[in-house]
Amino acid sequence: MLWKEAPAATQRWKVPWSLVCGVMLFALGLISLFTGHVASDLDWYSQKLVGRGFYSSMVGRHYEPTDIWKSKYSKLYRGCSKRGPNFHSAVRERSSNGYLLIAASGGLNQQRTGITDAVVVARILNATLVVPELDHDSYWKDNSDFMNIFDVNWFISSLAKDVTVVKKVPDKFMRSMEKPPYTMRVPRKSPPEYYLDQVLPILLRRHVVQLTKFDYRLANDLDDELQKLRCRANYHALRFTKPINQLGQKLNTRMRKVAKRYVAVHLRFEPDMLAFSGCYYGGGEKERNELAEIRKRWVTLPDLSAEEERQRGKCPLTPHEVGLMLRALGFTNDTYLYVASGEIYGGEETLRPLKELFPNFYTKEMLAGEELQPFLPYSSRLAAIDYIVCEESDVFVTNNNGNMAKLLAGRR
Repeated sequence: MLWKEAPAATQRWKVPWSLVCGVMLFALGLISLFTGHVASDLDWYSQKLVGRGFYSSMVGRHYEPTDIWKSKYSKLYRGCSKRGPNFHSAVRERSSNGYLLIAASGGLNQQRTGITDAVVVARILNATLVVPELDHDSYWKDNSDFMNIFDVNWFISSLAKDVTVVKKVPDKFMRSMEKPPYTMRVPRKSPPEYYLDQVLPILLRRHVVQLTKFDYRLANDLDDELQKLRCRANYHALRFTKPINQLGQKLNTRMRKVAKRYVAVHLRFEPDMLAFSGCYYGGGEKERNELAEIRKRWVTLPDLSAEEERQRGKCPLTPHEVGLMLRALGFTNDTYLYVASGEIYGGEETLRPLKELFPNFYTKEMLAGEELQPFLPYSSRLAAIDYIVCEESDVFVTNNNGNMAKLLAGRR
């Protein structure tokens, strides 16, 4: 079938494409001009009202860069250790309920926590506190006494208004006792009521009580005045001996000579730490067997799944992971590090990735040289030196949430 051709009068007029395109561009130009004026006016008014451009606030051009060396919130923190007006003076030795002996447990900072709690327990019991005994039998085999690490005279005088502290039970009193001091171990995180109900009656009857393995034996939740006493004991009464303090300050001065500012890294990656954590770090059967053998020291530790502990975020970061974290935070490879640590599991091979990320890598051994020799046999004194340098650093970073990290957070 053939279609007839339509009459000429009914054919459509064809519009040239060039004309169509021109009209469209003209319309877009008008729209752009109008929206440009509107946006300009909005921007002008927003600057008048809030001091910054509308669009610039949307795209974030005026956000201030973060200064990773400072904290804008630090000035909001304040000390909270001042004694309240209703906190009565300490009971004198002759009027007290008896003598409290304390045997601390663990490494330096764990023992420091125990000493702090011992002061508060003595206050709760209205007892005379005998200068605590330090742990000589732990993993670190350090035979240092209290007076080798802390200024004992300052400790006694600093706490005089809160708790009566003596260096030892008087010999005359000890000779008059019919029985030796009563020894007991209280449950962990016991509230003040436990001490009043269970320990005080024995103290009144026997006059001298020794609390053994005293670590985390007092509840965290105490009334404000007892918490303030904790702070006074920890951050004011416990002062390192002159030799330790002098060397710690020297190391900080030497760090300042090579760097205007530095980051202190507390790197807990010793064999005992890894064994206690129950974590696995990819060292194969050798690592598993070595850490399992060390783990036998703690007979009460539960069996842990290394994979589950890592998923829960309970595993200490490796030196490499610490380096990656610092770089991700914005610290460049010319940043100076002071690394506070003991024996690193795996030695230099384990530390190598961190040193590659941060070549300006310093330790107390590198900075002190021969001056460190008298301290080398004593792990707690070495830890005290590290504590001082970490306290003085511009930034403090840790690979675990242990005792030293918590104590330094409060201190700083």
